This record gives sequence, C-alpha cells and structure tokens, in this order.
Amino acid sequence: MDIKRILTREEKEFIRQHDLNLSEIYDARGETRTVYHDKAKALGCLWVINSCYRGHRLKSRSGHCIQCRPSVISFQKRYSESGILYIAVSGKHCKVGMLENNNNDSPDAIYRRNITLNMYDGYGNIKGWNIVKYWEVRNAGRIENEVHQLLLKYKEDDVDYWYGDELRTANELFMCSQKTAEEAIKQVINDYTL
Repeated sequence: MDIKRILTREEKEFIRQHDLNLSEIYDARGETRTVYHDKAKALGCLWVINSCYRGHRLKSRSGHCIQCRPSVISFQKRYSESGILYIAVSGKHCKVGMLENNNNDSPDAIYRRNITLNMYDGYGNIKGWNIVKYWEVRNAGRIENEVHQLLLKYKEDDVDYWYGDELRTANELFMCSQKTAEEAIKQVINDYTL
C-alpha cells in the first residue's frame, strides 16, 4: 500500500519538516501496540500510523505520539542509526559514549570528540580524557544503552559540571578498566551480529 494515500496534508507536512522517510512508516491502523511494534520492527519501520488520544496518528513504533512529542524523533533516530561507539579513559575512569557519524569521517570525529571531552574542566570535572578504542556500528544508541546497562555496577553517580557557561550532567562515567568496558561493548555488538 502507498502510505502517502492515507496521510493527511498536516501529516505530510509534519513528515517533511522532520525529514522522516515514508518507507519507514507502517500502517498500524486498528492494531494494538503489541501487534504493530513487532510488525513494524520486522519491516524496518521506525514510525507507525495509529491514533493517539489527542487525535494525532503518527507514532513511534513504541507507541509514543511524535506529533505531541517531536523530541521522540531525534531519540529514536539516534537509537536506530549508525554511529561511532567509543571508550575514553582518564585515570581510573572510563566513559562509554556514542557519536553520530554524519560525514563518514570517524578519525576526524574521534579527534574532535577528544578535544571536547577535555575542554574547560573536562567531562565530569575530569581532565586527561583519551579515546582509546572505537567501533562503527548500526543501532549505535541502542548498543550504547545496553552497554551502559551491563556496566551499571561500575557507574559513578551523575556529576554536574560546567561546559563553558552551561551546566551539564555527566551520566556516562564508569569506574572500571578499559578491558571491562571493551568486553561489555563486544558482548553487545556480538549479540546484534548473531
């Protein structure tokens, strides 16, 4: 079915404004979230057409209305798209992070990230960060999240720090060895390639 035929003018405009791909939209009208989530995922669709309580119809496949909360779009894209997963080390601290790789230049992206990790007082008020290893992966945000779950017992409490004049929170700090962080990443990556 041509998905364009069932979209309203408002929905088409929303899709255009947010640069959504029509081939990633699944017609889930009349289906429950449990049903459409698995179907949409199997087809590689990030978005579905299914009514929200405010009368909108564009949702993430997890059931969140992207017209009510457009921030879900960037989260979902970050979660599903390719990117660079990296380990940065400073002393006894590790940071497992993710970068988008829009220009397909991983070494340059890593170089720039090394600089920003050490600007001002450093990420999490720690200086001397060095990215020691990185992987180019699909589903980068999802893999990053699962690695963080595996490393939860090593997680440091969130630390507020200043990045210029902006107060930020460091929530990717782990007190573990580089080897422990690497093993967690490799385990999750292997789970995705089986």
